[in-house]
Amino acid sequence: MAVSDHVVSFVDGRVRLRHPALKDAAIAGIVTGVLSETKGILSAGVNPRLGSLLITYAPERLSKEQLLELAEQGLKLLPALQHGEEARHGSGVCFGKMLFDCLTSRNLTRLMSRFMLGTLGASLAGAVLGRSPLHVLAGGLFTVASLQHILAHRKTL
Repeated sequence: MAVSDHVVSFVDGRVRLRHPALKDAAIAGIVTGVLSETKGILSAGVNPRLGSLLITYAPERLSKEQLLELAEQGLKLLPALQHGEEARHGSGVCFGKMLFDCLTSRNLTRLMSRFMLGTLGASLAGAVLGRSPLHVLAGGLFTVASLQHILAHRKTL
C-alpha cells in the first residue's frame, strides 16, 4: 500500500495518517520518538484507539514532498496488519504478547537483525544523499533495533 492510502487529511503544516500498527503502544512510542527528533516536525501524537497519527510540521522547513517521502519510508517499516487481526504466528511481530516475550523471541530477533541492517543502510544512504529526514528516521529506528538486540542478547554479551 502507498502512503496516500493511509493519509486521512493533509494541509500545509498538518497531516493525519491511520495505520492499524499504530494501535500498538510500543510502535506508537517508536514512531513519535523518531518524529520528535526530525527537523521540521513540530509535534507528533498517536491516538492508539484509532491507530491515528497527527503530525504538525513547519512547511517552510519541510516540504509536502519531503514529508511524504519520509512517511513512505516509515510505512515500509510498519508491520502489515489486516483489519483488527492479531499478529500471524511465525511472522516475528509480537502484538498481544508480553513485552519481555516479544523482545526475546527468536523470530523477532531474526527480523530485527534484518531490520537493523536495512535501517543502517538507509541511514547511510540518507547521509550520503543529503536527505536529512531519511537519515534521522532510519538512524533512530536503527538505534531502537540495536537496543532490542542488546536486551535480547544481554546474557551472552
